[in-house]
Amino acid sequence: ATSLCVLSSLLPRARICPSLRTRAMTHGRVSVSVSAAGPSHDASSYRVLSFEDSYDIAEMLKTAEVRMGHHEQRWSSENAVEVMRGFGRIDVLLLDFYLPPVTGLAVLQQVNEAVLAGLLERPKFVLGMSSVSSCNNRLIAAGADKGFVKWDIGDWEGWAREGR
Repeated sequence: ATSLCVLSSLLPRARICPSLRTRAMTHGRVSVSVSAAGPSHDASSYRVLSFEDSYDIAEMLKTAEVRMGHHEQRWSSENAVEVMRGFGRIDVLLLDFYLPPVTGLAVLQQVNEAVLAGLLERPKFVLGMSSVSSCNNRLIAAGADKGFVKWDIGDWEGWAREGR
């Protein structure tokens, strides 16, 4: 766990240690944090990019009455970092674990490397979403902020909700 803390401290806005829930100030910007009190003030304008090969994430979020600014879904992990760079600002990155051609874990590792190389800004939030909880734990260990069983992704406390 110590080496994870050291590595993650190098990543902008990454968790310094798995037990900490606050984010550090980086590059002169303060990152947004989510608390038990609910979403941040800008949650309704979140730009969301999801990598999921089986389920329609937009429909799942709509069913959960999630309000956001923009959402795109990629049905494979092919060229994930390039896709992310082309997407622009990413507020929420949703990663499935079992995803062709490489896993969500491999995508997250590529994201971490791209952030370290200065090729990509780390998304405000990285959320793992697998139907297997141990896979979500692996994503969290690699730097994801939270993990959900896939069909519960709409339960994240950081989402803005319709009518709220």
